[in-house]
Amino acid sequence: MADSTTALTFIVLLGLGLCQGPWDQVQAGVIPKPSIWADPGPIVTEGSPVTIWCQGSLQASAYLLYKERGSEPLDTKIPQHSSDKAGFLIGAMTQTHAGRYQCAYHTTGDILSERSDPLLLVVTGVGGAPSLSAQPGPVVASGENVSLSCSSQLTSGPFHLLKEGGADPPQHMEAEPRMHAGRWQAIFPLGPMNTSHEGTYRCYGSSISYPNVWSQPSAPLELVVSGLQWYLIVLIGVSVALVLLLLLFLFLRFRRQSKGRTSVAAASEQEDRGLQKSSRPAAEAQEESLYTVAEDTQPERDRQLDSQAEEPQDVTYAQLKPLTLSQESSAPPSSPSEESPEEPSMYAALARH
Repeated sequence: MADSTTALTFIVLLGLGLCQGPWDQVQAGVIPKPSIWADPGPIVTEGSPVTIWCQGSLQASAYLLYKERGSEPLDTKIPQHSSDKAGFLIGAMTQTHAGRYQCAYHTTGDILSERSDPLLLVVTGVGGAPSLSAQPGPVVASGENVSLSCSSQLTSGPFHLLKEGGADPPQHMEAEPRMHAGRWQAIFPLGPMNTSHEGTYRCYGSSISYPNVWSQPSAPLELVVSGLQWYLIVLIGVSVALVLLLLLFLFLRFRRQSKGRTSVAAASEQEDRGLQKSSRPAAEAQEESLYTVAEDTQPERDRQLDSQAEEPQDVTYAQLKPLTLSQESSAPPSSPSEESPEEPSMYAALARH
């Protein structure tokens, strides 16, 4: 019985001992892992300022900065009131400041968090600038492969390629001797090319002993994907052609309408002129005939007036029939039932002597 009690006690104590490690891990896991970044950026020109920021928790009582996985903190900062981060200022960047940094923080219960991910701080501007070129050229077609060559006579260590304004980290490539040129170079292959590869590139050189101390940057190289530019050029050209065709169509339509209105106006004017010309001779002829008749009848009226003045007042009138002899002989005899129409009578004055 005693042996059973001893065995049971041993099992309970063993269980408690085994659970102690995982419980501590759970307690430690409650504290969030801090984050670290550099402002204005991790690549800093020699002599320029930079601030390393460490962000953890509002319960943090102190922040600690480590370099190159050292056991002792490089610096310690007390956060300001109601702040969950602290900044470590480097007033002037030098070669000694280059390297990898991590941070951690203490809570009010004096619990230390785990360290952040490493931050690589690079200093540039130490040594001469390398040269950068593109093969087959800086303007390539979409889907084509291109290589960027960085070379220098001063450095034989790794070369570093950086795209300005991009979120991608720098690319690193070991240097190789360039045959019969006395230079060191590194080839960075890119492709197949697409729009994400477009942009401005620079490269840096470094030494084998200090890979985080970079040279001055190379001259900028603008990489262009010609497929995109060609598409834009074609699109712009088609748009301009459509606008020109529309303007030409509107111009021809306006010209045709103006020409039609001019033709109608000219025809109407010509018709008016023709009517005026055709009516003028008729009016002139009528006026001339009236004038001639007036001239012919005027002497006759004068003679009649003279003769009437000389003739005696005793006048005998005779009734004349208007039908001639030929007409009377050829006319058919009328039936008794038909009444002959009333024929006009003509009278002639006969003078008696």
